Amino acid sequence: MRSHIVITQEFEKLQEELEEQIMPQNLRIIAADEIKIEQAKEAIKEAYITSKETKVIALFGRSYNIYAQNALLKVLEEPPKGVVFVLAAKSRSIFLPTILSRLPVKRIKDEASEAIVFEHFDLERLYELAQGAKSMSKTQAKGVIKGMLDYALRHDFSLGAQELEYFDKAVRLLELHSNPANIFITAGLILLTHKKRKK
Repeated sequence: MRSHIVITQEFEKLQEELEEQIMPQNLRIIAADEIKIEQAKEAIKEAYITSKETKVIALFGRSYNIYAQNALLKVLEEPPKGVVFVLAAKSRSIFLPTILSRLPVKRIKDEASEAIVFEHFDLERLYELAQGAKSMSKTQAKGVIKGMLDYALRHDFSLGAQELEYFDKAVRLLELHSNPANIFITAGLILLTHKKRKK
């Protein structure tokens, strides 16, 4: 494994994968909304703590400020023996060209970006979704909500401001580990009400 950049919308999923593959004592995760100089210094300090096995230092940030990136440059160019850096971000464009020239970029295709396509939607379909909610990953559950909203828009349901807000809130609730079955039922009933009105 060598140092690299990962572009993904699903930090949580990437973290789970790293935790599955790497022993806890060999993995250091530093996460912040914005990776600043403090986090960069923390990562550099961690890199120089010797370890017998390969150590992975993962930085997760929606953005990386210019000072942090410049601070990381040297250690990314010449990391201490047995140290691998993983820089996770939502977009490639946040990185300086100097960082991009030093590290390969891997892009993870996220399930969440793929809404489930509903050709038809009825009470039976809603029941199936509620029943299957327990075995769904958070990513799949978000795909269901996005698919429901897509269905409503494709069928010209005139959703009110509060209803639209609910779909936005539903995705946030799923992030917070709320029960997907309850979220599906509320969103599904909004669709079924509009479907009935259209008849």
